[in-house]
Amino acid sequence: MNISMLYPYITQKFAHFNLNEEEMYELSKILTFKKFPRKEILFFDGERVNTIALIVEGSAYSSILDVDGVVRITSFHYPSSLLEIVFNYEDYLQNMPSQKIYRAYEDVLLLLLDIAAVKRLYEKFPRFYQLELMIMEPNFVIALKNVRILQAKTATDKIKLLKDYFPQIFQLFPYSYIASYLGIHRNTFKKVMTHI
Repeated sequence: MNISMLYPYITQKFAHFNLNEEEMYELSKILTFKKFPRKEILFFDGERVNTIALIVEGSAYSSILDVDGVVRITSFHYPSSLLEIVFNYEDYLQNMPSQKIYRAYEDVLLLLLDIAAVKRLYEKFPRFYQLELMIMEPNFVIALKNVRILQAKTATDKIKLLKDYFPQIFQLFPYSYIASYLGIHRNTFKKVMTHI
C-alpha cells in the first residue's frame, strides 16, 4: 500500500470521526505503513510498548515463553475484525516492557501509529484522544471474551466459544497454535475437533 492509498484508508478506517482536512493531514504525518515477511518479528519482548498497529493485510500472532521454556500463543490478529489491532495493551497500561513477542504468521502489512506522536496532538486536536479510547474498547471486549473462553470447564467448551467468537482463526492459523492458545494438548484438540 503506497502513500496515495493512505488518505482513503484513513477515511474508511476512521469514518466515524469525520476528520477534517487539517486533522487528516496531521494524522497522515504520524502514520506509517510497514511490511513484514512471514515469520518476522513485529515487536520484541522486552521492548517498551510505544506503537499501535493495525493489520491491513496478512495475519500475526503473539506468544510468550512460559516458565517451563515452552512457547505459548497468547493472541491472534487479522484484518477487519476486533483482532486487527496489534497492541500489548496490558503491558502498556502497566508501563512495563512487553512480555510478548508479536510475529507475522504470513506476510503482513501494518499501519503503525506512534503513541507519543498522537499524544502530542491532543492539545491541538482533542478529538484525537478518542483514538486511544477506540483502541481500548476492542481490547476490553477481547479480554472479556478471552476470559470466558479460557475459564470454560472443558476443552470442547473452549473450542466452541472460540469458534463462536472468532471463527476466522480456524481458517487462518494451524490447529497447533489454537491448541496452544487454549491451553489444550494438541491430541485432545484434534479429538474434540473431529466431534464438533
